[in-house]
Amino acid sequence: MRNRFFPVRNTATSAVLVALSLIVFGLSPTAEADDYARLDAATKRWLELEQKIASERNSWKAQKQILEQSVRVLEADIEELLNGMERLKQEAGFRASEFEANTETLEEQETANLYYTDKLDALSDRFDRVRAKAPAFLKDELDAAREKFDNTDEAALGERAQILIAAFTRIEEFNRAVSIDYQPRSMPDGREVMVSVLYWGMARGYAVDPQGTIAWELVPGEEDWEWRERSEYADRIVELVRVYEQTRPPSIQSVPGSVLNQAGGDQ
Repeated sequence: MRNRFFPVRNTATSAVLVALSLIVFGLSPTAEADDYARLDAATKRWLELEQKIASERNSWKAQKQILEQSVRVLEADIEELLNGMERLKQEAGFRASEFEANTETLEEQETANLYYTDKLDALSDRFDRVRAKAPAFLKDELDAAREKFDNTDEAALGERAQILIAAFTRIEEFNRAVSIDYQPRSMPDGREVMVSVLYWGMARGYAVDPQGTIAWELVPGEEDWEWRERSEYADRIVELVRVYEQTRPPSIQSVPGSVLNQAGGDQ
């Protein structure tokens, strides 16, 4: 069995050996301690610098990834904006063409509006002339139509035209038929009686009192209808009223009257 020798450490001996080594190499214990401290400090600074560099490198890598993602997002946004600008440019061109077409249409509408406004004004004036000569039987309806016309928005040409057309239709219906009305009238002796009035459209009218003794011929005037006494025709007018009321069978009666020929003169 081989003998083993275990060295016995002695602190004093180690210190002597270190001192001898320093003497041999020409270094003092104090100088060696300073160099060691500097080396240790430099090592620590170097390690700290390496750690800082590694930390900065890792941070830069993370920031680089973020920046690369941001760049990609920005590039996508830029491309989308460019596409959007192109679409807006195309739409602006379309809108410009549409606006130009609308401008032309608006001018045409304004021209048409002016044309129809003039026509409507002329129709309104004609209606007022007819209304002024309408008998009492029809005048209230025409006055109501005129009031409705005046209360309608002037821009609503269609609605205003419909009011006048409806009024002229009513005038035409009245003008093509024989109508009867009952109106109060003051008599020469101060009495007020209800007389029967037969209208031959807008051309003529005949009236008679309940006793059949006094009769009138009604003629359109400038402001109102004129009542011309024609008592000599009272029995005939009474007969016409009774035929209209279907209390007498139809019969032929001769009453005064005149019509306008196509040239506008009396016949």
